[in-house]
Amino acid sequence: MVETAYHVLLLGAMLILGVLIILGIIRSVLGPGISDRIIAVNMIGTIIIMLIAILSLYLDENYLVDVCLIYAMISFLGVVVLCKVYTGVYLQKRNRKANLTAIEDNLEQQPQVRESGVVEADAEKTAAANRMQPAAAKEGV
Repeated sequence: MVETAYHVLLLGAMLILGVLIILGIIRSVLGPGISDRIIAVNMIGTIIIMLIAILSLYLDENYLVDVCLIYAMISFLGVVVLCKVYTGVYLQKRNRKANLTAIEDNLEQQPQVRESGVVEADAEKTAAANRMQPAAAKEGV
């Protein structure tokens, strides 16, 4: 009796997670922004990890837990790569360089960027971040 209820509970959880994956796919396709799409892809990866873990309990196969861990690492790296690509595209649209050695070039371009119509607050935040970067490097952080 308890075994049957346990299996029904696991099957119900897997069905709910399947519906959530479909909703996540819809969100990743229709999301208004790139960041919404990246978050949806991350959410789908997390739900798949939960689905594999529940399947591991349902089938009583311990090796699926290892698959969960490997999938979690791959999903994490995929989201990091997507964020890095998005950051590079954003900086390229703002006419800024995307590597750390270009801080001086970015500071030199800021007056030109202000004249071209970019919001000054954005340029001031970047300048403040660039000023804080060398101070953190001196402290050894």
